[in-house]
Amino acid sequence: MDKPFLYIAVLLSVGIIISRFLEINVVFLLLAFLVVLSSGIYIYLSKKNAIYLLLLAVFVLGLTVGENALYSKGVYDNLSNRLVSFNGVVSNIILKDGFAKYVLSPKNKDKILITQYGGIYPKEGDLIEVRGIVELPQGKRNPGGFDYRLYLKKSGITALINVNGYSVRIIKSNADNYADKVVRRTRERITQIFFNSMPKNDADFISSVILGQYNIEEDVLNSFRVTGLTHIIAVSGFNFGILTLFMMFVLNILHIRRYSPFIIVPLLLIYTVMTGAPSSAVRAVIMACMALIAMFIGRENNPINAMSFAATMILFFNPLMLFDIGFQLSFIATLSILLLYKPIKGIIKLKSEKIKEALSVTLAAQIGTIPIIIYFFHSFSIISLLPNILIVPIVSVAVVLGFLSAILGLIYMPLSIPLNLINIPVVEIALYLTKIFSQIPHASISVSQPPVYMMLCYYAVLILLTSNLSKKIKISVVSTMLFLLMAVFAVNSLTPKNLEITFLDVGQGDSTFLMTPDGKSILIDGGGRPEYGNSSFDVGQDILMPFLLYKNATSLDAVFISHTDYDHVGGILSILNDVDVKRIFIGRQVADSENFKKLMAIASKKQIPVFQLSKGDWVEISGIKYDVLSPDSYVISENPINNNALVFKMIYKNVSILFTGDIEKEAENALLDDNISSDILKVPHHGSNTSSQKKFVDEVNPKISVIMVGENNYGQPDGEVVKYLKSKSQLFRTDKDGAIIIETNGTFIHVKKMIGD
Repeated sequence: MDKPFLYIAVLLSVGIIISRFLEINVVFLLLAFLVVLSSGIYIYLSKKNAIYLLLLAVFVLGLTVGENALYSKGVYDNLSNRLVSFNGVVSNIILKDGFAKYVLSPKNKDKILITQYGGIYPKEGDLIEVRGIVELPQGKRNPGGFDYRLYLKKSGITALINVNGYSVRIIKSNADNYADKVVRRTRERITQIFFNSMPKNDADFISSVILGQYNIEEDVLNSFRVTGLTHIIAVSGFNFGILTLFMMFVLNILHIRRYSPFIIVPLLLIYTVMTGAPSSAVRAVIMACMALIAMFIGRENNPINAMSFAATMILFFNPLMLFDIGFQLSFIATLSILLLYKPIKGIIKLKSEKIKEALSVTLAAQIGTIPIIIYFFHSFSIISLLPNILIVPIVSVAVVLGFLSAILGLIYMPLSIPLNLINIPVVEIALYLTKIFSQIPHASISVSQPPVYMMLCYYAVLILLTSNLSKKIKISVVSTMLFLLMAVFAVNSLTPKNLEITFLDVGQGDSTFLMTPDGKSILIDGGGRPEYGNSSFDVGQDILMPFLLYKNATSLDAVFISHTDYDHVGGILSILNDVDVKRIFIGRQVADSENFKKLMAIASKKQIPVFQLSKGDWVEISGIKYDVLSPDSYVISENPINNNALVFKMIYKNVSILFTGDIEKEAENALLDDNISSDILKVPHHGSNTSSQKKFVDEVNPKISVIMVGENNYGQPDGEVVKYLKSKSQLFRTDKDGAIIIETNGTFIHVKKMIGD
């Protein structure tokens, strides 16, 4: 077995993956692991074949560490929503307009992510006291959405506290331990070296590439995303490869290459600590160190085994890293290069050996990472090959100059100035070329999220094609897999579908998505954040687009807009330029609205027909009828935008849903004489006490009620409204349950919630 750690890493990973879907008692798993391991060792000592038993022990170990990391009770679980006070050291400060985010590390406790609004912000290494209400991070709240809790837990953060400046007291500056203090001051010194003699954009770029600080402007960062060059600005094998090659080059000149492990390995370890030791850096340094040591002792290095050893070490100590995008991209890209580089190079017919090598490495990495990139980012750069070939060598020069500048600057700051001045045009050229490439029309395209089984088939084919099996066997296996895939598609297309209604969790706002049995996609409202908010978070781009791509809804057959308040139309305005919309339906407008003007301007530009509906109108799409009940011919003067919103009853066979927008009691009273009886009620105005009168709820007589609401200062939903709705129906809330997914065949109704099910 020339690659033992490959089997260990794979089985450990499989165990961790299964642990995410099965909650098993950790004590039971630990006992099972000890029994299997001891049995395997006993059989091995008896000089019998124990390999399969030992590999089973690795699998059980994966289950054990995965279950422990995912489901073990946190130290803050019993403190949720309680006012507490913590002392701790500050790290990872990010300053924004009006607020700061930083990590607090209390003694002998998990880390806490602090968001501080105003006041005097602490600095890295400060010991502070924070007084605030503990919140537990939320998990995935929408299908295809982002799991914030898992994201933070990978970094050891298990709680959140939002505070104002007066709730933070700085106890002592520079209170971190000696080792952390040395690392922090060295990082600060290196950053200062770049900023002392380089323009801000250039200094931001080179410090991000070398130290992984990610201070790059959003538009520059987006340029790297569009051109498929984000790996350049992440601390990864790219950095370690350049650094190792450069040090080997210097040692060759000095004729001391035979001592390279004793010089390069410590320097690489120090650099890993300086970058914060991300998984990509740990992988790269382990592989580099194993290669150097193997070379020194005269043993052949197996890079796949070295990479697998690195994965095993990372996952043993932090199993949740398996679900980290950076971890997955780093290891899959490396494995792809190791497996595909030579075959691709053999196919490319070019005279220039350097260009062949660059093309082969880039293509190998891209072929391996395409499914992961599409799955997580829902986009793909179709031009990335050319920017990688042209820009990566330029950035390599910038990185070498940056490393030299940092080393000389640490010795004596003025020594770094000439190198920084030389580096400025190099960085500027890289940034300029990246910007030019990113402006090419359709340089990056949005792509629907592929099913997991298709991704597994893709990787299975890649592994098969790079194996030593005969051509005949490869053709047979690939043909069988293609046949099975076609069978799955055929069965899926012939299987009768239900109507699926997803009440999305968009915070304080409404957005509902319908997938009809014949595959039509319909969006009702789109949520949205207030334009005066400080956050760059955008409901349209950060919730709606990922969800639509997850549902393979790259076009919308219809969009219904209840009214033009931003918490209903904001997300739609955000995505209209990115999604093909066939038609828009909105209630007859009775008041001036800037959002309506924006909507009409975008619709006119994209030639999307907009229909204004009023009482008596109806729309039918794929056998589903939308009976419009409001606005009426007369205008309700009280709160006109809310009370004259589009209200309709959606009817699918024997099941009906009443969509009410943000209507209040005046509009509810006007609807009492209509046939508003419905199986499902989208509760008006986020459960406000200005709506959902008892007589209105009685007239609707819903079996299921859904309140779409988020954190707010309006007292929504009202306690009495909630109490009455619970007495009349089964009640769901997006702030408590996340997205609510309802499936119906027109007779039966099945409800699933993202949180709790």
